[in-house]
Amino acid sequence: MLKAAYSLFLEGNPSRFGFVAVVICFILQRHSILLTMRLLLTAFIAILSISVSAKTDYIALPDTGDTGFFGSAANRAKMVAAKHEFNIKNMRGALTIYRDILASEPKNASALYWTARCHYELKRYDLAKDYLERALAEDSAVQADINYFYGMIHHRLAELDEAIDRFDRFLSVNKGKRSFEVDEATRFISQCRYAKEMMSYPVSVTIENMGPAVNTRFDEYAPSVTADGQKLVFTSRRSDAMGGEIDQGGDYKFYEDIYFTEWKSDKKQWSEAAGVEGDVNTPGYDAVLSIAPDGSSMFIYRNNLNSAGNIYMSKYNSFDNSWRTPDKLPKPINSSYFESSCSITADGKKLYFVSERPEGNGQGDIYVSEKQAGDRWSKPKNLGPIINTELDEKFVFIHPNGKTLYFASDGHQTLGSYDIFRSEYVNGQWSIPVNLGYPINTVNEESTFSLTGDNKTMFIAAEYADALGERDVYQIDVSNYELISASYERSNYASVILEVTEGDNRIRGAFVEILQDTGTDRVMFSEKSDKIGRVKVNLPEGDYLARVTSGRKAETLKFTIRLSESGETVVTHTVRLQ
Repeated sequence: MLKAAYSLFLEGNPSRFGFVAVVICFILQRHSILLTMRLLLTAFIAILSISVSAKTDYIALPDTGDTGFFGSAANRAKMVAAKHEFNIKNMRGALTIYRDILASEPKNASALYWTARCHYELKRYDLAKDYLERALAEDSAVQADINYFYGMIHHRLAELDEAIDRFDRFLSVNKGKRSFEVDEATRFISQCRYAKEMMSYPVSVTIENMGPAVNTRFDEYAPSVTADGQKLVFTSRRSDAMGGEIDQGGDYKFYEDIYFTEWKSDKKQWSEAAGVEGDVNTPGYDAVLSIAPDGSSMFIYRNNLNSAGNIYMSKYNSFDNSWRTPDKLPKPINSSYFESSCSITADGKKLYFVSERPEGNGQGDIYVSEKQAGDRWSKPKNLGPIINTELDEKFVFIHPNGKTLYFASDGHQTLGSYDIFRSEYVNGQWSIPVNLGYPINTVNEESTFSLTGDNKTMFIAAEYADALGERDVYQIDVSNYELISASYERSNYASVILEVTEGDNRIRGAFVEILQDTGTDRVMFSEKSDKIGRVKVNLPEGDYLARVTSGRKAETLKFTIRLSESGETVVTHTVRLQ
């Protein structure tokens, strides 16, 4: 069949079946056998639909300058192949083909338009605008949705008046019609107007890109920091991920892995990010959802043949500084539906998570479940319509005080796409969510972040202007922003850090037991000190004993916790072995 098709091409047969031959030959040049079979099916369907609707035996080809019949036919074949790559979300593959077309037909309006669409999907909005303007210069009616698409680009570039104008033009042409695009254009206009208002009154924060030690030209997101601000974990889709494979059945990006970085106080900088050690990362999708405030456990999202979008938990082994094999959370946390994003309170008694189970208000909703005896969890409770909307809530973070909730939504009023909101649990009810404002939230997506226990530093994944890749992780000083740094109710728990030393050296692997100083000798907590000689634990107000042993040496420390009247209480003690 392929030989006969190629013969048609060589003979210059201008029939629609000769055109099919061109498509086949071009696709065979670019793809492996498995992918070729998939593309051939798409190409044949596209061409057959042309054949059925044609009134003549020949395909009408546009005037493309001096490319000639075969060049033009080959480019039409390439357009079919490129559109297929676009439809299966292989944007870079589609761009490669469109560039090939434009090399011989630089005024091909359709190729210019779809190049703009590819750049938009890759979040290169400046390039999307450039190619769209070039397409319009060649053909002002290249696509019916020009004003809608132009409005989307202006919105993402924060050219808000221009965006509103384009959306208004789109709505005027489609007046009285009901469609997804009409509804979205109306919503986008509302977002643009809100963005103008919020950008006029920026909040008092300082934003800093975490730089090449953490960020790459690839995608970094979902940062989660321990309450003491010493360790940050995040997800990235970079080339050194375990397995180093690209998801050819999905979006043609590298699979996800989890990375970490630690604050080096002596150098006043973050360490070079590396994949987390232990049995967490696999050749498939492994993404961090959150790290526990004390760093003792980490919640992970996995999506593979054995787990279609579920939440797992891995515990940290401080003796060898590695993460243990994650365990899938039981029902009713996980279900047959998509679960993602979760955050646990400092006392480990409540788990907030996002699920798309059908009883929700919209797409993804936020639920809470309480820990019961053993490994069991209560039936999840939907947080209700004050928090959850008919659209999508996709991220949740519960503050260590257990009463302040942060989450990402595109259903509440945003500047564009997803924004981050804050709510307080007061007298048995969640307060109306408050948008964190500009420049934390922008016209693009902000949907994953974490906050240190002292409420002074936020870590966020964003598409800010100086990003090195698709999304970068940023550090934000919020100490002067009262909405975040002040007005917290007192936490019921203190973050206690015990440092074990012998002389001037910190002791790794020392055995630490925490007991209430009540004479009962009941051990509340036991752990080995980590590689820098520290043990961290969250404790309620009261009197305690810390028993520390290392080899033949032992020491006991008495200490008292009195909680601060507001904000978080952080207690640090040094146990010196003699």
